[in-house]
Amino acid sequence: MRNCFGYLLILISFQGLVACQQEPQTIMPAISVPFRSLSDQTQIQAGAALFWRHCRECHGSLSEGRNPRATRFNPPPPDFFEQKYSSVDPAYLFWRIKEGQRIEPFRSRGSVMPAWGPYLTEKEIWSLVAFLRQRAGFGAQ
Repeated sequence: MRNCFGYLLILISFQGLVACQQEPQTIMPAISVPFRSLSDQTQIQAGAALFWRHCRECHGSLSEGRNPRATRFNPPPPDFFEQKYSSVDPAYLFWRIKEGQRIEPFRSRGSVMPAWGPYLTEKEIWSLVAFLRQRAGFGAQ
């Protein structure tokens, strides 16, 4: 009987360790994407202005005013010149900009991305999304 109790205790401990090592789940709410505005040049230009004002210090290139401190962040801030960002779900970009580090798995991974939802309107965030997609080459295709 003691052996059974010992095995049971080991099994429960092992399950606890496995559960602690699992990645936090990302649960993104359903977001309706205004696709027409994502290709609107006025929206893209508004997004560019917001990017230069609020985002370039971390996400811009060195020639655009990127803060050298940003290269030490872990995880590093994305470079939105990378082609892969032209195909990222716009709803995800909107959600990520709006919520920043307040959501999992980003909070537990050490993200320093601020939540812009309290400071920008939904239209402004969509403008940023439009600009980021264009910046990554979406507009050139």
